[in-house]
Amino acid sequence: GFSLGKLNYCLRALKDKGLVKINNFKKKENKINYLQYVITPKGIAERTKLTLDFMRKKMKEYDELKKELKKK
Repeated sequence: GFSLGKLNYCLRALKDKGLVKINNFKKKENKINYLQYVITPKGIAERTKLTLDFMRKKMKEYDELKKELKKK
């Protein structure tokens, strides 16, 4: 149920928030340098909850913006 626009909007928001890093690792020789920390299972669960809440908010925001644009 995701449009490409909605997916790009959400990914950009995650990137801006610092939760997603978008890089082309294929061109990097020393990929191990990109492992900066290890998160515990409890930390992953909490981060997942926060991320899902954030994504729900961003999808609602996107849908509201789309409705507003259709009105114009």
